[in-house]
Amino acid sequence: MTDINEITVDSRVYEVSFIFDNKLDEGAALEKSNAIKQSIATLGGSFISEEAPYMRELAYEMIRVVNNINVRFNEGYFGWIKFEMEGEKVKELEKGLKLDVEVVRYLVVRTVRENTVYTKRAPVIKVESLVNNETDDVVNIDTTSDDDIIADVVPEEVAEIVAEVVPDEITSEVTK
Repeated sequence: MTDINEITVDSRVYEVSFIFDNKLDEGAALEKSNAIKQSIATLGGSFISEEAPYMRELAYEMIRVVNNINVRFNEGYFGWIKFEMEGEKVKELEKGLKLDVEVVRYLVVRTVRENTVYTKRAPVIKVESLVNNETDDVVNIDTTSDDDIIADVVPEEVAEIVAEVVPDEITSEVTK
């Protein structure tokens, strides 16, 4: 007889991201996402977090074969679900996703429980000053926050070019 303390379950944290068919409406996409969460629970997994599916343009055209016909997608409902589950059960979840004709693409990856949020980098505007067809100075304006504008070099010739590229409220800060 085995002791209860000796039984270990190989439970890991995973994230499934998916793109649903763009012919669905928002309600149907949300129901399909909830159905995936239900499948996770049925397979013994536990829900951690999610992002509800929302319509977005895809980076490139995707093709899915449905009933021996190539169906092209330029947009779809994108969402993700983070969950904890035994490693062997994940293959069963993937099998269901693969057979669903309304799932254009999906990806299941192993991840960490902690919240890992992607944040965009602040834009950097580069302006070149052309005097007598020569590049004299380069200005890097780092807009990391709304209040802080950092300029490396701002001669008077460049201030005119910056005024054309950057809004007035930022230009006055740069030329000080």
